[in-house]
Amino acid sequence: MDPTHAPHGDMPSRTFRPGEVLVAEGQPGGTMMVILDGVVEVRKGGVAITQLSEPGSYVGEMSALLGLPYSADVVAVEPTTVLVVDDAGASMSRDPALTLEVAKLLAHRLHAVTSYLADLRRQYAGQDGHLGLMDQVLTELMASRPSSVAPGSERDDVPDY
Repeated sequence: MDPTHAPHGDMPSRTFRPGEVLVAEGQPGGTMMVILDGVVEVRKGGVAITQLSEPGSYVGEMSALLGLPYSADVVAVEPTTVLVVDDAGASMSRDPALTLEVAKLLAHRLHAVTSYLADLRRQYAGQDGHLGLMDQVLTELMASRPSSVAPGSERDDVPDY
């Protein structure tokens, strides 16, 4: 989202200091944020996944769309200013431009993940043992309905993700 074209009307801004949590994994969602400046780190289960610094990057969009708790911690790495979209689900229902921007972001992410999964399938195709299962697992993941996917493992020796 180009923050200069964001519907600022009723969106307050907020600044976070380094180390401050923007959203906490497992907490009730509903609020979405749009980065204006700064850097945040996304952490899933305490593991750093990525950093976001591009103005217009979203935080909390998956929670808002799915009506689920936040799926990761997002922590300010440096002073970070965001636009705050309270009741983001309702805001997206009212504002087609906002909805389109979030859809574009999610489509870009899906494209990147699909390309990565296809590359993994090529790498592990025809392998014996547990690596050979990678192709089968990825095929099932790509064909599954998102509502039926639950993170984690039933095995005791494999951590939840």
